[in-house]
Amino acid sequence: MKNLNIEIPRKIFHIIGTLFFLIPLYFFGNWAVTILCFFLLVLLIPIAYFKKINKLTGWFWFLIKNLEREENLNTLPGKQAFVLVLGILISSIVFSKEILQVCIITTAVYDGFATIIGMTAGKNKLPTGKTIEGTIGGIIINFICLIPILGVYNSLLVSVFASVVENLSSLDKWYLDDNFLLPIFTGLILTILQIPAKFPQFFQSI
Repeated sequence: MKNLNIEIPRKIFHIIGTLFFLIPLYFFGNWAVTILCFFLLVLLIPIAYFKKINKLTGWFWFLIKNLEREENLNTLPGKQAFVLVLGILISSIVFSKEILQVCIITTAVYDGFATIIGMTAGKNKLPTGKTIEGTIGGIIINFICLIPILGVYNSLLVSVFASVVENLSSLDKWYLDDNFLLPIFTGLILTILQIPAKFPQFFQSI
């Protein structure tokens, strides 16, 4: 059973940290997200891999100490975060800024809240190992967050699709992390179905 003292703060950080990418996106565009993701990966992966601990890297190891799962500490601390950043990096190159914001929001909100609700209130398991309560809770909250961007019908469609990706990614035959799959597959479904997305009104003139 997962340690809730680690998992809940970990998912809260996941939500806030992922949504942070909306700031450079809204003010500067995709290129800012691409550069930010690139530098995060280039700077932090060597620190994690070579276990570099000093005054400059203290903040990173503080986060690892308080948020990382025990099984990752002896391999590559922070690897799920790195995979997430890689997924957003690829999405920022491939998709438009309107679609990229949906990728970011869905990765943050659906994944974060589905996990939190599943761990705290989930009682009924799906064959994938996820809970019905967490899956439905993630769909509802993500749906609400996407309505201003996609409208009611498309928000529901994307949220349900995200739940399918999240559940399938937990199966053993999938070798890629949901943090990587969610932003990319969200962008793909929006592109393939040509679902229109818009920026919040304030940022449309920036």
